[in-house]
Amino acid sequence: MNKPRFSKRHYLSKRELKAFRDEVFRVFPEFPILEFDYVEEARIEDVSLYIINGAPALLRVRDKLIPSLRFLIDNGYAWVPRVGVDRGAVKALIRGADLMLPGIKVVEGEFRVGSIVVVYDVESKTPIMIGEALMDSSEISKNLGVGRGKAVKSIHYVGDKLWVTTSSI
Repeated sequence: MNKPRFSKRHYLSKRELKAFRDEVFRVFPEFPILEFDYVEEARIEDVSLYIINGAPALLRVRDKLIPSLRFLIDNGYAWVPRVGVDRGAVKALIRGADLMLPGIKVVEGEFRVGSIVVVYDVESKTPIMIGEALMDSSEISKNLGVGRGKAVKSIHYVGDKLWVTTSSI
């Protein structure tokens, strides 16, 4: 793939930086970067990439603030609600599929419908997808191994254009 072309790239002003930092800690109270020395916003198509202190950390996709997979791989993901999946699910997810209930092996943290969730491979512990929960964590936990249907809608996965973009910075 070609190197990403940003349509707009700029540093946030002090006022924008304060509002952004407040939003980050409202959405992700345990976000691992405490000091935001500088934040750059880069636009690619309809997505904003936020580069915090040089790290491509967060994305705004469909008006939702989500962590980038690259950031999670480099900095850990214990601060985000998550679900672990088996190898069979991994193959489908890295092609952009939504996560179906039968592929989920473990639920960690509490979340509601609409929350951002990290999906990781239980064997390697590697995050492979960021998605939007279509079920509450309690409902998924209750139906582990017996339920059917979509549990998490895919937003960002290993190998997509956002992955390529954040990996090239």
